[in-house]
Amino acid sequence: MFEPTKKRQTADEVKARVPAAVINLLWQTLSDFRQQKKIISSPLAIAFSDDHDADNIYVLVMQENGDIAEEVTLAYNGPVDFLGQGTIVIISDKKKAIRMTLSTLNKE
Repeated sequence: MFEPTKKRQTADEVKARVPAAVINLLWQTLSDFRQQKKIISSPLAIAFSDDHDADNIYVLVMQENGDIAEEVTLAYNGPVDFLGQGTIVIISDKKKAIRMTLSTLNKE
């Protein structure tokens, strides 16, 4: 599951809402979870916290409909105007690619 050899696809809707540096941090978080054998199932839901400081933002990585969750600190000191919008990013393991999209909750 989430093999590193698969192509990574980031939806345009994510690129429009989340800075590129943060997208890269999310992909790195996925890689870290895979290496640490923390991935239980697909998809992963990543919710952004409204809290941040000068050097970090915080996300909650959820699996199994939120039954399994872990807060992750991401080292980031860029613009934070994308926070506070209830953004949830979904990372799904598909047959030939790993896709990053916005949650349907963010599309309504």
